[in-house]
Amino acid sequence: MSIFETDIWRIGIVKAPVEDVIACDICDIHWIKEEDTFKFLADPFGLYRDNKLYVFAEAYDYRDRHGRIEVLILDQQLSLIDRKIVLEKPWHLSYPMLIEDQGLVYMLPEAYKSGETSLYKAVEFPFHWEKVSSFSFPEVAIDPTVLFYNDLWWMFYTPVREGLSRQSVLSVAWSESLAGTWHSHSLNPVRISPSSARPGGNAVITSQGIILPTQDCSLTYGGGLTFLNIIELTPDQFEARITGQFNKGSIFGEYNQGVHTLSKAGPYSLIDGKKILRQPVRRFLIDRRYQIHGTF
Repeated sequence: MSIFETDIWRIGIVKAPVEDVIACDICDIHWIKEEDTFKFLADPFGLYRDNKLYVFAEAYDYRDRHGRIEVLILDQQLSLIDRKIVLEKPWHLSYPMLIEDQGLVYMLPEAYKSGETSLYKAVEFPFHWEKVSSFSFPEVAIDPTVLFYNDLWWMFYTPVREGLSRQSVLSVAWSESLAGTWHSHSLNPVRISPSSARPGGNAVITSQGIILPTQDCSLTYGGGLTFLNIIELTPDQFEARITGQFNKGSIFGEYNQGVHTLSKAGPYSLIDGKKILRQPVRRFLIDRRYQIHGTF
């Protein structure tokens, strides 16, 4: 009987700002309740407002191979208050990058199977979002990560290409306004590495410069996080070096086989951990509705 592998992710909340998590290992994680069989939550991004933590995440179901964006609202004790789907399309959605600009909240989810990169504005936070028609990006982006730095908007992303390049290429674009004209960096791709290229959460400005979490996919997809220290960034220049890695450790329990997102949410940090299920395929799972990329 054949044995197949299935990645299952779970979201964790760290009671420390993301700058502290980058600077040192974490010692405590509050884990969100596990999902039902063959479902998971991953790619958490968040905002902390009015003593509530709003966690936006990819909600994935292997049975229809489809990702939707959900929001989970938690109180100060990190107890769940509410949970709803806030964005659903005919194509897969993930990585709900949140952006604040001039008092408004935007979301830039990964939606590469749609053939475009789309920006959404919260018309009624956190549940109702509408597409920003004026936003146009010159390339389809995987895990688009946006930062305002030195009076310009920057996007770090992996371009859609074939095979393993989707896990090992970093490109950059810049714009004078979030919904303005975006320009590709003159040095693209600025980095090619399976261990430190694909974005994995919020870019953070520190005393060392910009720290961009990137996914370490050298052994497995989302196997860990490598911190990329961007020490020079202009429309014509890019220089970066590895400054550390995220250590999963025993506090991840059975979800210690990967981590591919670290994001900020006020006084909290959000992460996701992975476990790999290895099990025989049962007869009902052979149905194509329960398959993903030909494996389980």
